[in-house]
Amino acid sequence: MRNFRLLFTSSLILSAAVSRAALFTFHGLVSGKSQAVSINYAGNSMNVGAGLANVSLDGGPQFLGVCVDLDHWNGNGSSYQVNVRPIEDRGPFATRAAWLFNDQASSVNSNMKGAALQLAVWDIVYDNGDGLDAGSFKSSASGSLLTQTNSYLAASFGNTSSNANWFQAVSHGNANNRNQNYMGTVPEPSSIAVIAVGAFALLRRRRR
Repeated sequence: MRNFRLLFTSSLILSAAVSRAALFTFHGLVSGKSQAVSINYAGNSMNVGAGLANVSLDGGPQFLGVCVDLDHWNGNGSSYQVNVRPIEDRGPFATRAAWLFNDQASSVNSNMKGAALQLAVWDIVYDNGDGLDAGSFKSSASGSLLTQTNSYLAASFGNTSSNANWFQAVSHGNANNRNQNYMGTVPEPSSIAVIAVGAFALLRRRRR
């Protein structure tokens, strides 16, 4: 019976890492890794902040995320309920964006690179990375910003990753224009994996 309970508890821990509810907080775009850009989405031209953001779950440590939602907006310090879901639930192109984010976010060291990474993620999730001059998502980015965005898009071609989470807002407010959906890699799974490995190791020892 003890062995069964240990296995059952470990399974619950791992399942919680896959999908759960949480309080998401958007702490703002990271200084030095973001900037304003001009975009056109669904036929509407707008100036928006683009780059890496500091986010957290349930008041825990902050980690990096990127926006995957141009239909809603956030203010610094916004907190709202989300469902933490596997990134593939975001849509057919999201795992490509997840690969790019995981591969490049740690090397972003300038406003331009942060904005370029966000532009590339938007272009991938909305248009499968067809370039900034085509599809439902476009941008008038030029010079080094355009070059870097195209470099990110080229690097991501043919690559996918499921090692990320989609933070899907439960509600978008009374006007349906708030609480953006985000993408990031929650710090928790590594510690959860350690707990699970330890639990299985203990079970194996008891069987011996």
